[in-house]
Amino acid sequence: MMERTRPQTERRLSSRSERRRLAAPLVIITIGAVTTAFALGTPLVAVVAGLVVLALLIADRPSIATLVAVGLIFSNAVVVATKEFGVPTPFAGLVPLLFLVTVGHRVCIQRKPLVLPLATPWIIALFLVQAIGAALSREPATAMGGVGTFLLEGLLLWLLLANAARTAEILRQAAIVIVALGALLSLLSLAQKVTDTESNEQFGFAQVANSSVGKDKVTGASGKKRHAGPVGEQNRWAQVLCMAGALGVALATTDRSKTIRLASAAGTVAIGAGIVLTYSRGATVGLTLAAVVAMLLRWVPRATTAAAGVVVVLLLGVVAPTFTDRASTVVSSESSPLGDSGTKADGSSSKDGSFDNRATEASAALAIFFRHPVVGVGPNLFPTYFQDEARRLGAERIVGVERESHNLYLGLAAEAGALGLLAFGAVMVAILGPLAAARKRLLARRPDLAGLATGYAMALVLYLTTGLFLHFAYIRYFWLFAGLAAAMGMVAEADEEDAEATAAPAPA
Repeated sequence: MMERTRPQTERRLSSRSERRRLAAPLVIITIGAVTTAFALGTPLVAVVAGLVVLALLIADRPSIATLVAVGLIFSNAVVVATKEFGVPTPFAGLVPLLFLVTVGHRVCIQRKPLVLPLATPWIIALFLVQAIGAALSREPATAMGGVGTFLLEGLLLWLLLANAARTAEILRQAAIVIVALGALLSLLSLAQKVTDTESNEQFGFAQVANSSVGKDKVTGASGKKRHAGPVGEQNRWAQVLCMAGALGVALATTDRSKTIRLASAAGTVAIGAGIVLTYSRGATVGLTLAAVVAMLLRWVPRATTAAAGVVVVLLLGVVAPTFTDRASTVVSSESSPLGDSGTKADGSSSKDGSFDNRATEASAALAIFFRHPVVGVGPNLFPTYFQDEARRLGAERIVGVERESHNLYLGLAAEAGALGLLAFGAVMVAILGPLAAARKRLLARRPDLAGLATGYAMALVLYLTTGLFLHFAYIRYFWLFAGLAAAMGMVAEADEEDAEATAAPAPA
């Protein structure tokens, strides 16, 4: 027994000493970078110094490259850098290069084979459907742009993540990075709100949308600003934060480290505040439906979910009444009591215009699907067909306005047809199935891994439920979570096989 325990203890001590060895130069170089940046009054120096720190860390631990890439995607830092600071667009190539560092080390140094998750053939099928639809579309150039986006932000990201995140520890650390960044970005928005500095968008990482809620019907004064994080679109940012919140709950309840559990609990609360500041009704519905799914599948105890729901409702009623008033309108087509869209010129109540718009978009998407049922009209082309349908439906208020389907399923049906819907559904089944099985197998032996698998699965469930109100855009976020979830399924399966091999009696 002592012989088995000693190597494990030595590995733990070695890991601790490694972290201490890395901490000293990291702190010194970081302090130097910040000091230099302040002295010269430019963020460029900080970026360069940060890259130096990154290179040193990656040289010592290649898995850090994957965590940095995950952080860059989740924080939308590359897009923000190109828009806010004029960083050249090729800078976006840094993300796949970072993944390749980890993959290259794994394949060339550790001699591990490349892997293809179970869902890969279906993702390729979805890509081919979109490519065929684009080739047959009336605007091939526009549609091919969507195909290219899917290739780079979908298929390529999927393959890189599946091969880079190949250990339980990397997947755990990736979840920590996502929760930490979600909390930090949410706190930036909260600080804007509390200090009344919403005009300062924190270098693009705490953007505020043009729309607002709670407009006064009599005076016409603007209401509460809707925060949109680094994405710049409030409903989409709410969706992303919901997925991060699922990982936060998983870490807070099952992680092996008490420090991480406490920090994740605090981070999840901060993420909740960020969701509130988006004033997204779609997020409200998505969270509610996801909670129902979790209870039906017994992934989360019903009593726990019910208690959490009561606490959230009470807190929202006291702390964020505007959000509560707006969220309550999802059960009707009336404007919120504080006066959202759909009020008449004299301030009288009217039907909420957003509901009319969504109904028109849904009808248009269905009509387009029935006319192009096999492979759809091609990626990115729904808006070009929408105007014809809007005129046919008499939706004068949005004729001439570029609109999307605002529904994941109807949008895919219109742009990728029945074959695209089938492929997407198969992708989800191929990811969620292994995760659910892994969770069940690991629940007793490795509750921390089971919890992490549940977190990644619930993140995807939240994408599907909030997708009732959002079309298939900003796809890098979906494929980020999908890739990590698929890797989690494979890692959990491998861990189970290793446990069975260890437990099996040695041959005579």
